[in-house]
Amino acid sequence: MLMNHLRARTALGALYALTVFVFVAIWSVVPATPAFAYVDPSVMTYTIQAVAGLAVALSAVAGVAFRRTRRKIYELLNIDENARKISESAVNAIDPASPEASRQFAIARDAAASLAMACNEQVSSAPRKMRWSRRVVFALVMCVFMAFIVFIAPALEIFGSNGDSLVFGFGVVWWIPVVYCLAFAIVAALLLSVLRGRAFYIALMVVFALTVAAYVQSLFLNQGMMPADGGFIGWDEPFFIGKKISSGIVWVVIVAAIVVLSQFDAHKWLKAATGLACAIMVVQLVGVISVAVESSQTAVAEQDRPYVTQGSLLTVSPKSNVIVFVLDTYDTALLEKIRKTDPHFLDDFEEFTYYRNSVGTMIPTTNAIPNMLTALKPAPGQDVAEYRATKYEKSTYLSDIHELGYSIGMYSDSLMMDFNNPGDRTIADMTLNVHPVSHAPIDVWRTFICMEQCALYREMPWVLKPTFWYYTSDLNNRMIADSGSTNLNDSLYELDDAAILNMVRTQGLEPVDEGEAGAFRFIHLFGPHFPFSVNEEGENVGTNQSDQIAQAKGSMKVVTEYMAQLKELGLYDEATIVVTADHGIWYLTDDPPRDPISPIMLVKPSKAGSAVRTPVQVSDTPVSHDDIQPTVIAAMGGDGSKYGIPFDQISDPARVRYFDALTSAGNEGQHFVEYAISGDVFNMKNWEKTGNVWYGA
Repeated sequence: MLMNHLRARTALGALYALTVFVFVAIWSVVPATPAFAYVDPSVMTYTIQAVAGLAVALSAVAGVAFRRTRRKIYELLNIDENARKISESAVNAIDPASPEASRQFAIARDAAASLAMACNEQVSSAPRKMRWSRRVVFALVMCVFMAFIVFIAPALEIFGSNGDSLVFGFGVVWWIPVVYCLAFAIVAALLLSVLRGRAFYIALMVVFALTVAAYVQSLFLNQGMMPADGGFIGWDEPFFIGKKISSGIVWVVIVAAIVVLSQFDAHKWLKAATGLACAIMVVQLVGVISVAVESSQTAVAEQDRPYVTQGSLLTVSPKSNVIVFVLDTYDTALLEKIRKTDPHFLDDFEEFTYYRNSVGTMIPTTNAIPNMLTALKPAPGQDVAEYRATKYEKSTYLSDIHELGYSIGMYSDSLMMDFNNPGDRTIADMTLNVHPVSHAPIDVWRTFICMEQCALYREMPWVLKPTFWYYTSDLNNRMIADSGSTNLNDSLYELDDAAILNMVRTQGLEPVDEGEAGAFRFIHLFGPHFPFSVNEEGENVGTNQSDQIAQAKGSMKVVTEYMAQLKELGLYDEATIVVTADHGIWYLTDDPPRDPISPIMLVKPSKAGSAVRTPVQVSDTPVSHDDIQPTVIAAMGGDGSKYGIPFDQISDPARVRYFDALTSAGNEGQHFVEYAISGDVFNMKNWEKTGNVWYGA
């Protein structure tokens, strides 16, 4: 019988569709003729009446035809239209004087009682049936509830709180999740409103339960979440396995309890859930508004906001060039692994010294890049927030480069500059490439996907978090759209090694006299950083379609191609080049770190041209990021001793270097711990705490 009903419904649906199609088809062939004559209103009145009468007559005919067709379909499928209906028994007159009157009255009373009981059972066992307009309202509230709590609020809070590390700030992107998610919520509500009875109630309570579970997750179950810095995360380690199990149990309990309990009185539960959903949205809205207000207070007017562009990326000085390449995550151990299988890997690095006992200074990227551009780290006891807010203002490093007559190009998405700060704005004005653009080339759809990836990383249970884990530089790359301009001053800089390599190869380096004495270029590349999408030839083969070794080789192609063109231009020998990494194979360190961390360090000093260039030399001299700034200043003819000792003047084999690592050990949250490293960086016995710790990292 159930299958027959399904067939009948299918047939009736087809009949409905066919009827509509026929009327539309007939109407579509009627030619539309424009009328240019005056029509008397009285004539139109009679015409309207005639047309209305014809429409009524046609409707009656269509209705009769439809009912007869439906009856035939039911007869063919042997379906009783009255099945599952409760009907009253036949009405018969009872003569009170009849000897059967008492018995007939008793039978009638019993029949009435049975009918009432059946009706009550049917009403009490079935959810209340609502009109479509009311179903739409309930569905819309629940869908907006999920859209706001799971997709809109988290995205806005994350982007509003991290504007300094994202290429597009809150003021540019806030509307994107609001528009898209509300549109999706309206469509979902219309689809859910098609459901009726118990199915409708269950569907809405499932939406409510999942949203509540996500809300509980973000409030209480996210302790220990990893930052979006690209560090290694051992998702299969016991700590995360425990998180996955515990949060999974909470989600199952919340969803099951809400859905099961709501079946006892579906309508009352739905009304209560709707009220609670509205209350939670109000609370969450307050949080979003506070983030928006705070963001607006620190935001820079969009028309005045500087961006890191590709301007002058392909220009070099015909006089003197000092170039620092920073290949993200390139560890000395990784380079040594490559050299074991490919002894000629560094053959292009003529006149270079490869220092394989190298130490980073400020880890990870968002600290390392500013440190390499300011030569500053927090002083003992200094507040980290105060250090970060004033690092460019207090540093003299870039100002010294500018005063020495060198043009400055800084290419990174991790400069961590606050353009409301006059000191940071002054530094930006010294550069060739950090400036406002004619328009912010944002890819709206990909930005929406990025924002929702961030939101779901926060809101989903631990078992699903690896799916939505993200890296800030990867987000920035995806949000930037092609500017459509060949003018690099209007094109935002992306950490896209394959694209940069292709640009260097196709457009080539050009000698341009942009500075009195020469050119300083600081170029941050993606390097062998996860996710892996670049092959050994430096070609983009798709996300996660490569591996770290291949990407390490491919990213180095950018450096070797750049150097090859310097050789062709006759500018290689006089150039000073440093090839390093912001950090090595970094992870949110334990206390102490479980494995050594050593960024690559290859250095070529300026040297007059000679007929024969010497191959790369390997040195175990203890060096660090702190040696880059004195080397750069000395190469420009300045006083390098102001910042330390240049690479070629280091001779102490027991030299102590300092490593400031971000850690989450203990219950004190993320903080910096300083280590003193003497001797071989790969011997963990040489790592000792200095006692300097900075909280609020």
